[in-house]
Amino acid sequence: MAIFMPLLRHRLLPLLGVLLTSSLLSAPLQAAEKIEIAAFEYPPIYQDKTDKGLAGDLVVAAFKAAGIDAELKFYPVARMVNTVAEGGAYCAIGGTVLFEPPEVAKSLNIAGLVLYVSQVFIYDTREHPEGISYSRLEDMGRYRIGLLKSSGVMKILEKARSLNLEPTGTHESSANQLKQGRIDVWAIVDLTGEMYLKQLFPNEARFFKRTKAFNRGDVSLACSRKLDPGNEYSARFREGLARIKANGTYLQIMARYYGGKALINKDALPEDVH
Repeated sequence: MAIFMPLLRHRLLPLLGVLLTSSLLSAPLQAAEKIEIAAFEYPPIYQDKTDKGLAGDLVVAAFKAAGIDAELKFYPVARMVNTVAEGGAYCAIGGTVLFEPPEVAKSLNIAGLVLYVSQVFIYDTREHPEGISYSRLEDMGRYRIGLLKSSGVMKILEKARSLNLEPTGTHESSANQLKQGRIDVWAIVDLTGEMYLKQLFPNEARFFKRTKAFNRGDVSLACSRKLDPGNEYSARFREGLARIKANGTYLQIMARYYGGKALINKDALPEDVH
């Protein structure tokens, strides 16, 4: 028996080594952390498509740079706000004006600014050939203003006095109302309005013009205090955002949505991006 033991060890040890190596090679690589980000449809800023929109792609890229796989889930605006406030999602993307109500603000931390958007009034030059201009928002009180219900744009305009707001549930509805003359102007982010008009009325899009911006709106990331009590994800988002700004990814994403780097609206860029 003693004769066979060294021989047995001689044969078993290489076999055990092969089995151990095979086991290690077949073990899955550690996956990146995954978190859900709540968003709402406001293409091309946020959109439920393969490309998640300008702000959506920037947020996903920032988290990816920090080793986190962020997945966007889309809700109606009010439900998105409630979802993140109640801890149903780690974070949400939107203007900080959406997260200002005290019952919401106490449940969230604002992780940081993603970008700015230009909020404008779009009108039909066939209905208003003289154009539309204003010095202050109250000057727009004589016009019927279409806009998306519960959106950041609506929150901003509700602060002005005597405006005739006519909210709808979708951007398409507001665009159609504008074309049919049922509203005078459409309050919308410039990129979003232009995109919808070209898609819905390709032969008539040239007749629609926009006013100067009535607001430079922020798009920010707000994170749940319940799911992120130590602000870990807020901090990692900021770290990742700084990385994609430094390595050029941020501007590459902006250029893709604006149709080229030279066409990027400078008012959309944060102060630390040039």
